[in-house]
Amino acid sequence: MKFVYFGYDFMLPSIQRLIEDGHQLAGIFSFPCDNVFNFNQQCQDLAGHLNIPFIQSPATETHLKNFLDGGCNLFLAAGYPHKIPAIDETQARAINIHPTHLPKGRGIMPIPHIIREHVDRAAGFTIHKMTQDFDAGDIIAQHKITLDKTETVETYSAKISIHAPDLLSQTMQNLETLWDSAQKQNEKEATHIKMPTEQDRLLDWNASLKNLDATGRAFGRFGCLAHWDNQLWVVYEYNFWHENHKLEPGTIAAQTSREIIIAAKDGFFCIKSCQVIEEPKSA
Repeated sequence: MKFVYFGYDFMLPSIQRLIEDGHQLAGIFSFPCDNVFNFNQQCQDLAGHLNIPFIQSPATETHLKNFLDGGCNLFLAAGYPHKIPAIDETQARAINIHPTHLPKGRGIMPIPHIIREHVDRAAGFTIHKMTQDFDAGDIIAQHKITLDKTETVETYSAKISIHAPDLLSQTMQNLETLWDSAQKQNEKEATHIKMPTEQDRLLDWNASLKNLDATGRAFGRFGCLAHWDNQLWVVYEYNFWHENHKLEPGTIAAQTSREIIIAAKDGFFCIKSCQVIEEPKSA
C-alpha cells in the first residue's frame, strides 16, 4: 500500500517495518518538537532520504486530496496532536494507533495517569479506525500490556515499541478482512484521561514515598516538578529510601557534589538529575 504517516519518532520503528514489508511511504506529517522530550528529527531525516514531503503544519483537506490524487490508499496516525480531516473510506483506509487498551484510556497523553494510578485494565495499545471523534473508532487489533510494580513511562513506551511493528505488520497483511470485522467500542466501558497538568507533575513532599515514586515513574525523563530552596525544579532521575526522621518535609537534608537529598514524609528522596526552571523572586 502507499501510505502517509502522521506522528513523530516514537512510532518510527513501525513505519520502517511497513517499508521493509514493501509498503511505500509517500509523506510524513509531524509537528514542532523540542527534540529533548518529543522527537521528530528521525522522521525528518527519513523524509529527506526518501525525498518525500515532511509537513509540520496541521493536515488540511487540500493536503489529503493531493496524496489521494497521488495514489495513497492508507493514512496512518500515531501520537499526532491535530485532528485529521475526514477521509472517505471508499478512497482510502485511515487508522490510528493509540497507546492504551481501548475503550479504556482515551485522551491525548494517557500513559502518566495509567502508571501513577496503576490502571492495569487500560494498559496496552490499539489499532483502530480513524474517526472525527478522538480514539473512538472501531477496534481493528489490540495488544495488552501487563504493568509492573515499577513501571515507568519509558518501560511502558518500550513495550509498545517492541510489539507494535509486528502487530501493525500483521494487520496490514489482512487489513481488508480486519477492517470489515472491526469491533465497535463499548461506550459504557470507555474512560477518558485528561491531559496532565503541572499540578499532576508536582511532587508533594507531605505525601508518602510511594506516592512520590508513582509520580516520578509516571513522568520519567519528561520530568516531574518539585519545590525546594524557594525554587521550582524539574526532576529527571532519583532514588529514595524509607527512614524515620524529624525533619520538615521538603527540607534539604543533605547535598553532595551531584545529589540533593530532600526529606519526605516517611523517608528521603535522593535527586540525581534536575534543573531549576524558576528563579527566586526578588524582594
